[in-house]
Amino acid sequence: MNAETLAAQVRNGEPIREKDFSNMDLRGIDLRGGVFSGCSFRGVQADAARLGESLFEKCRFGQAQLPAAELTRAAFHECSLQDAVLDAASMPHSVFSGCKLWGIRLEEAFMDQANFHQSELRNACLDRASLDKAVFSECDLTGASFNGVAFSSTIFFRAALTGTRYAGASFTNAIFSEADLAGQDFSGQQFHLCQFIDAVLAACRFRDARLTQCNFKGADLRNAVLAGAQAMQCLFPEADLRGVDARGGHFQQSIWVDAHLDGADFSQAQLEQGVFHRAHCGQTAFAGSRLDYADFSYASLVQADFRDAAFLRTVFHRADLDGARFSTRLGTLERDPALHEAEKVALQQPERPSRRDRDIHGRRPKKESP
Repeated sequence: MNAETLAAQVRNGEPIREKDFSNMDLRGIDLRGGVFSGCSFRGVQADAARLGESLFEKCRFGQAQLPAAELTRAAFHECSLQDAVLDAASMPHSVFSGCKLWGIRLEEAFMDQANFHQSELRNACLDRASLDKAVFSECDLTGASFNGVAFSSTIFFRAALTGTRYAGASFTNAIFSEADLAGQDFSGQQFHLCQFIDAVLAACRFRDARLTQCNFKGADLRNAVLAGAQAMQCLFPEADLRGVDARGGHFQQSIWVDAHLDGADFSQAQLEQGVFHRAHCGQTAFAGSRLDYADFSYASLVQADFRDAAFLRTVFHRADLDGARFSTRLGTLERDPALHEAEKVALQQPERPSRRDRDIHGRRPKKESP
């Protein structure tokens, strides 16, 4: 089958099954809306091909040349595009499900709102690609390159991102939920309103990075480097930051509720108005830090180091300070008056009677199906 016959069959709405188009010249061909199953496009030359709204199922595109191709809303299911070249391709709203894309080149591709699900993009090149609102769900992106990308509302869910590269990249509203970024170096880079919920960031380096209003809830940041980071109003509830180097960091108005900070070093850090309720801070160093209006209520501060720290109405309500070291306690509050009164009122409240048809949370139990 030649290119003209192929284009004619697609125009007539005929599905194309089990055909071999390997190494054909398909430059500029119009295959919009085509349905392809089990076909081979290995090594085709398809510069500026028009493939918008086409469906490809179990097709093979190994080493295919598709620069500047038009792939708007195209869908690829269980396809192989290893070492394919799609530089400068236009592919907004495209979908890749269960695809093998090892070594694919997508340099400067327009991929806004593209969706990749359970696909392998090992060593893929996405340098300077446009990825606004693109989604990578349960994908393997090990060793991929994102140099020069301006991430905006891009989502990485349960994605493997170890060894990825981000030189010159910026991040706004990006989401890395349950993603694996262990060992990455983000030193000096900018993140604004980004989400790292339950992400693996062990041994990551954020030295001198700007992390304004980012959320690290439940993240694994063990042995990470946050020294000199600008991380004002960041959230670290339930995060694991054991052994973190945060010396000289700026963490004003940050939240550390239930965080694990054992062995972390916050020497010379700015922690004004930080909230450390129930935080685990065994042997944590706060030496020389600013702790104005910080709140350590119910925190475990066993053998913590507060020498030369600056306090101003810093609260240690019911905190465990066994072995903690202070140069002075001037400016500290051993008890929060408002919280103390609330505790007294709570103790005076009669126990709420429970209903037989509800659990301890007041929920009606589900009925077992017959």
